[in-house]
Amino acid sequence: MSAPTALRERLAGIEGWLSDEESATLYDLARRCTGRGVIVEIGSFKGRSTVSLALGTREGASLPIFAIDPHRGPSYEEFRENIRRAGVEDQVTQVRQASQEALAAIGDHPIELLFIDGNHTYDMVLQDFALFVPRVVEGGWVAMHDTISSFPGSKRVAEQLMYRSHNFTGVRFVPSTMTVGRKVGANSAADRLRNRASLAVKQTAELALPVRRRIPPPLQRASRRLVGWLQ
Repeated sequence: MSAPTALRERLAGIEGWLSDEESATLYDLARRCTGRGVIVEIGSFKGRSTVSLALGTREGASLPIFAIDPHRGPSYEEFRENIRRAGVEDQVTQVRQASQEALAAIGDHPIELLFIDGNHTYDMVLQDFALFVPRVVEGGWVAMHDTISSFPGSKRVAEQLMYRSHNFTGVRFVPSTMTVGRKVGANSAADRLRNRASLAVKQTAELALPVRRRIPPPLQRASRRLVGWLQ
């Protein structure tokens, strides 16, 4: 999935690690939300994901976004300026707390779209998953960033609790590091087979990561399209 031109323009100059495919995926998921819950992101950094989510939901149900990040470094002022410059600050509630302390900030709202991109150690990712995923409505979406071998904590949680889970359908890998799936009460055997097939695609794609800088850009783009087509 390629990012819409308007999205790319708004993201220009916002530092971050989301690929075009990943930002476009967040935009599309936010656009598809229907209003059964709010949008929550864990880990905002300088707002690249926040802006993607906000612009997407404005094309749909215009849901509130809770952006959870303690901003312990110098990123906070840049985050605020970036969402202001993108024109989405009225869409975003900033929660300047560690995620493990922030669940109360969203009140009793259910969650329709959850994006996990906080502390990447296994215990912290697992805690984020355990705290927030139960609040995701059935049919809602969970996206996790940095689910590749460079980030073993996030990778382990995604592979254990999404690709191999009985509670997610349509799990897929989005280059360069994102895993996305839809929460369900119980998936089918066919769902689990497709999720495992997507896991195999992800693991195969990871093999190219150590040498990707040596792969010509046209071949990289073709490989990314192939990853999407195979899922």
